[in-house]
Amino acid sequence: MAVPSFNYEAALLACARGDQHAFQDLYHHEAPRMLALSLKMLTERTSAEELVRDAFVLIWKNAESYDPQTSTARAWMQSILRYRALGRLRQAGRVRPGLASWSDVLPTLPPARETPPSSLLHALALLDDTQRQAILMAFYNGYTYEQIAERLKIDAVALKTHMQAGLDRITEQQQA
Repeated sequence: MAVPSFNYEAALLACARGDQHAFQDLYHHEAPRMLALSLKMLTERTSAEELVRDAFVLIWKNAESYDPQTSTARAWMQSILRYRALGRLRQAGRVRPGLASWSDVLPTLPPARETPPSSLLHALALLDDTQRQAILMAFYNGYTYEQIAERLKIDAVALKTHMQAGLDRITEQQQA
């Protein structure tokens, strides 16, 4: 028997109408994934859990601003978490010695042949290593062009051009 997939968009739209049960379902289905992203970005469990909690408060308060025409519900929710995480990372004194090498570890992506052609993973797998690493460093770690260029040992201006070409290629792939 197939397990029905969870309808994030319907749950988020129900939250916009004040449906607390829909919010509980949304939390139950997405909080573990959001915690994983939060842990990857902040590296500290207590901070990561606090961030997820804060993000869900914002999701509940701002559910009426979700537009299904703009993005998927999961992307909208995770963007709230990610922007909050980046804000915390950019606060003065947030970078701690000893964690830099761990935080530079990026997720391993499956080869393009193992992913659906319309997926973001497929589009990322088609990029060259520098483009892929730079985009993942910006997304997961919130690094600036200069920080990425330093880590990849590339000129920052050249990196901007390289990253933009990679993002353009992802956009083209997603629209195809």
